[in-house]
Amino acid sequence: MGRAASRCTGVSRSRGGSFPALALALAGVLAGVARAQASPAELCAALPAALVPSLPGQPVANLSVSPEGLGAPGVLTLRVRVEGWVLQASLSVRAERRWDERGGLLDLWAGGTLERTLAYGPLQAADNGVYTFTLRAQVCYRLNGVVTGETLTQEARVPVFIPWATADLPRLLWREAEAANYVKGLANDVAGGQPMFIEGLVVGLADPVRAMLRDYLVKGYLNEGHYPPRCAGTCYAVAPVQLRLYAVDGARAGGLFQQGWAQLGLYGGHKDSRAFEVGGKGVAGVLLVRGYRHDYILLSGKGDFSDPQVQVVEMPKGGAETLRQALALAALQSQAKEVRP
Repeated sequence: MGRAASRCTGVSRSRGGSFPALALALAGVLAGVARAQASPAELCAALPAALVPSLPGQPVANLSVSPEGLGAPGVLTLRVRVEGWVLQASLSVRAERRWDERGGLLDLWAGGTLERTLAYGPLQAADNGVYTFTLRAQVCYRLNGVVTGETLTQEARVPVFIPWATADLPRLLWREAEAANYVKGLANDVAGGQPMFIEGLVVGLADPVRAMLRDYLVKGYLNEGHYPPRCAGTCYAVAPVQLRLYAVDGARAGGLFQQGWAQLGLYGGHKDSRAFEVGGKGVAGVLLVRGYRHDYILLSGKGDFSDPQVQVVEMPKGGAETLRQALALAALQSQAKEVRP
């Protein structure tokens, strides 16, 4: 048995042969099959007959994860059960997180029946994403008196989206643009499939947030991995972020109007940013962001995102669309004054 993930612990009930000679025989069989690349059925036929259980039908591999989704810091419990005699089995994970992918082997078993419970975690907001756990097992069994074998695969997908807060909203928006609007080639396709899009209702925008949008994100830019962006050599392009902003105080949403084509070295992208003054009284601020892999609902009690901590509700891409439709902010344009340079 081997482990390749430090955050996975577990308790197993796995019974194999209790005699050294049997263990040596099984090891020899496995080694021989590895050399010959035999099928599971061929390997099963070489096992001692007493090892192979009779089943009423084809074996089943079960993989369950609880809870089925995680919305607060915690641990996932994985339960594995495989019918028949398990030649070898593995459990792996692939995590599609906010901006990266991680994964690897969680556990590996060989020889015996298999029933195991593992704890995966603890997981925090920094781990937000979708986790795919994959169980693969080569199994021997006897059906109607005939020994045979096959490979079983089972997957379980679990969303992990834990609310959090940021004290540096400009950096979060920049980092999301770097991932979503990275220009992949001369066809000017962006890494996120669609350009990053921000829509919101605010009193105004605090200067650091507005400056990041005005000077970089809605124009597009060249960068070498710096924050704030700068280019002094061989650089990549980040296409313009699309924006629709509805502000009580139009003066605090100035400089965000951008339309037309942005030429970014050999690359480019369409600029599509507009801001509107809607008047009225102060409101709590909300920004809806379509990002790289995830959507975000950003909340400001002050209405302008000058809060010491901005609340972040993160969800799978497309998850904020229901709220976007419910707010129907685009309907405000007919009664609003567009903020132009």
